[in-house]
Amino acid sequence: MTAPNDKPKKSPADRFHNIISAARNQPPKKDEVAETKKSPILNLPPAGSSMKTSTASSSGPKTGLRLKREQLLPAFWTIASIMSVIFNVILLAVLVGILRGIGSVNATGIGSGLLGGLYTNFERMDQAHIRTVIPVTTDIPLNMNIPIQTITGITLAQDVVIRNARVRISTPTFNIDSPAEVTLPAGTAMNVQLNFSVPVQQSVPVTLNVPVDIAIQNTELHPAIAGLQTTIKPLYCIMAPTALSLSGAPVCR
Repeated sequence: MTAPNDKPKKSPADRFHNIISAARNQPPKKDEVAETKKSPILNLPPAGSSMKTSTASSSGPKTGLRLKREQLLPAFWTIASIMSVIFNVILLAVLVGILRGIGSVNATGIGSGLLGGLYTNFERMDQAHIRTVIPVTTDIPLNMNIPIQTITGITLAQDVVIRNARVRISTPTFNIDSPAEVTLPAGTAMNVQLNFSVPVQQSVPVTLNVPVDIAIQNTELHPAIAGLQTTIKPLYCIMAPTALSLSGAPVCR
């Protein structure tokens, strides 16, 4: 008698799955590989793998580009900072060289000289005068009556006949008192009293040179100049406490 077999019998479905898994694990033959390369149908990717591949291929370049940008930005700012520091160091070195070439710089002397020059010039400007000669050429219209009252002497240029004159002659021999016609010969000198008005309507041309002398202190520039002096006076007094004005009075008091 044969001993019974304890192993369970496999169903036909299990056997089919085993055959398929064994076929997948075996390496493909050369003929099958050649046919697979020739056949476009066999080259299709398996179901479910196409979406993953396309997704990986589509997201791969973007992720790489983003990584490149994130890596480039810190490097760019680092290079820019280094170049800025180098440029500032070079500029500072050039400036120091220029100052050494010019010579030692006395800041106090420059400040007092500059502020003193400004203050003194403002003071001179405030005390200055505008002097000039303005030529005036114009026509002056005249419309008036000029009264004339005077006694003047005249000389007759020719004989003058005076009609209806009354002649009185009184002598020891005879007396004449009658109207007559009197003729005054040329060259007779007489005194004549003039009393009349002369109307004048005329444009008279006038050419004059008018001198002008304007003091700045009497103009609207005086408050502005005084304000500038007041503005720089504190700094000027710090630089030169013993400064004197043009009149010799101390500025800082």
